Amino acid sequence: MKKKMAACLTGLMMMSGATALAAVPSSEIALGGVAPGMDIDEAIAAFGTPTYRDKGAEAHFSNGVKIDLDEYERATIEEIKLSRKTGVATPAGITIGSPESAIKEAYGEPDKLEYDGGKNKYTYYASDSGMKLKIEAAHGAIIKIKCELDD
Repeated sequence: MKKKMAACLTGLMMMSGATALAAVPSSEIALGGVAPGMDIDEAIAAFGTPTYRDKGAEAHFSNGVKIDLDEYERATIEEIKLSRKTGVATPAGITIGSPESAIKEAYGEPDKLEYDGGKNKYTYYASDSGMKLKIEAAHGAIIKIKCELDD
């Protein structure tokens, strides 16, 4: 009986440890309503005509959003980046300049946290698709947000 009880407790502890990581739904991995996997025309509808477009591989918008397109399917958004304060936000309201504490408040503990040259780099993987959200912070504020398809 004691062995069975110990086995059950061990199993419960392992399950609770496994669920401690973030479980971010793919609907939270977007900037300004535009998400990886969408068509570039959807980004243009949301953000307007790009101020720069490199033969279909990259597009820059006046709101500070930069988009990289899939190298084979030039219309599919592979990555969306924001690194300047413009008001564009994630669905949870995270934007450039938000306090670093807002990251964990919105998404919980990250799946991966790296410290690099004074920057904290948070990575969250979508629980229901092949996408990820990366947020960088320095000096207590968010400085970069990236939404991308997971390789």
